[in-house]
Amino acid sequence: MGTHNDVNGTPFTDDDMERWAADTESDEGYTGKHLGPSVPGRPISVGSQARPFTLRLDAARRAKLDEAAEKRHTTPSQLMRELIDAL
Repeated sequence: MGTHNDVNGTPFTDDDMERWAADTESDEGYTGKHLGPSVPGRPISVGSQARPFTLRLDAARRAKLDEAAEKRHTTPSQLMRELIDAL
């Protein structure tokens, strides 16, 4: 039996995946209430006045950013927002 982690670091097993598949394939289908309707487009994570900001990074700096974000189970963009907020 394998153990895996989702993008947020939450562990789950092969048994969990089998159970989820059985639930989804049942006559009832998926009935989880915690998921809302899908919304097209990117989510606005910082308000409607948010604007893109481009930053050029060399390969070494980008690798450091990606590694730090992965360790924190977040995206590089969210990590940068948090770092700016900490200033």
